[in-house]
Amino acid sequence: MAHTAAALGLTKPNVVEPLQVSFAAIGIEPSDWEGDVLAVAVTEKDLCRSPCSSFENAVLKRLDSQLGGLLSEASAEEDFAGKAGQLVVLRLQGQGFKRLGLIGLGRSAPFTAAACRGLGESFASVAKSARAGSAALALASPGGIHGEFKPNAAAAIASGTVLGLYEDNRYRSESNKVHLKHVHLIGFGYGPEVDRRLELANYVSSGVIFGKDLVNSPANVLTPGQ
Repeated sequence: MAHTAAALGLTKPNVVEPLQVSFAAIGIEPSDWEGDVLAVAVTEKDLCRSPCSSFENAVLKRLDSQLGGLLSEASAEEDFAGKAGQLVVLRLQGQGFKRLGLIGLGRSAPFTAAACRGLGESFASVAKSARAGSAALALASPGGIHGEFKPNAAAAIASGTVLGLYEDNRYRSESNKVHLKHVHLIGFGYGPEVDRRLELANYVSSGVIFGKDLVNSPANVLTPGQ
């Protein structure tokens, strides 16, 4: 039997640790959060400056003050205007968070599930690049998302984050380990209802990943007996 299996050249997948990311919605100021990476989702309007070149947005203004003007300086140098798809990440020292990222949303905050999933994927790319074990996503303007949509928005972002972290490394000689374990969402409300939506989104995303693994499995691995 062993000789037959060898002759067939059965593919042996690598043992890959499943994604295990916890999500929680919390009600604190983004500048007070502590962890590896703090990402702030900003619209083009959020980047408006006062005549003295400081941010008018309260969240960005507080962060910039905490960083001694580094945020406004870096965003100007990188020509970051909050356009959709734009990213800028700063490595910091002496702060509660090791990195601060800005994620551009374009002209307005996401108001559809698809847009929120896209934001989650962008957030995942920031966390992966930083090899972060903990990360938080905050909205520069929490009021940009209507209150009744916030639980759904948080759930869609969680789904996008999990799917954005996913890579099928089972058949690669070298795999990229996902370090992210804990995610906090700031500005999306908090409480039992949001927690329930986040937990459900995590389960559903895990199911989607399981389906992708099945589809991507070679025929000599995913046999009828399995």
